[in-house]
Amino acid sequence: DSEDDNDGGEDVPDEELALTTSISKSQSNTTIIQDFSESDLIHLRRTIYLTIMSSATFEECTHKLAKMSIPPGRELELINMLIECCSRPGGRR
Repeated sequence: DSEDDNDGGEDVPDEELALTTSISKSQSNTTIIQDFSESDLIHLRRTIYLTIMSSATFEECTHKLAKMSIPPGRELELINMLIECCSRPGGRR
């Protein structure tokens, strides 16, 4: 079968084949790829968490968080992470 003739001999899902085909056919056009994995949100939450938990004092924590560049529309994540970190058992002093 022509579907089984890929390089590694592995089965490639139809969605990946369709995506690969659409990208290669539209090389002259601009292709917009949207990331629905929210990896940027996970990275932001991790950064906020590590900043809060690694700060020695609340002044240091506030200063570091104020210097962070938080993308527009993601400001509520800072509040959510503050509440989550403070509500942890054995949270901050």
